[in-house]
Amino acid sequence: MPQYCNAKGIYVVATDYGAGDRTDFIMSKRAFTGLGRNAAASAKLFKDGVVDIAFKRVPCRYPGNIKLRVQESSKNPGYFAVVILNVNGESDITAVEMWQRGQRRWEPLRRVYGAVFDFANPPSGEIRLRFQVGYKYWLLPKIPVPANWKAGATYDTKVQPY
Repeated sequence: MPQYCNAKGIYVVATDYGAGDRTDFIMSKRAFTGLGRNAAASAKLFKDGVVDIAFKRVPCRYPGNIKLRVQESSKNPGYFAVVILNVNGESDITAVEMWQRGQRRWEPLRRVYGAVFDFANPPSGEIRLRFQVGYKYWLLPKIPVPANWKAGATYDTKVQPY
């Protein structure tokens, strides 16, 4: 297979995680196109569908702040799911918690997959979240998700990991 591959490699953004030593990268046709030395080689790689890869983690560089997009599945007011976008640097968001005013404590959101976290029966009003960055520290957005949040909307947190 190396004879088909672009010697420079490609950059891909991994958006999900797996456990164990048999974890797969599921790549788009566009990623396979970038892997190939030329169009014919790319087509061969895509047709085979499985290639051994070597990878190196590099810091992400996105313009702007971390953003939260409320998932379309959040149209039900008893369910809140967000995807975390634009996380710069080498760290992941490893956990998300929601402030529960009534109990005066932080409650964990469930990690559904990748950068998607959800919470059943979210509180009414604005939603305060905090993010754990790489198991190291908690990052508190400067502004909450507004009380009138909408499924499909994206909100700027006004923060980036440091």
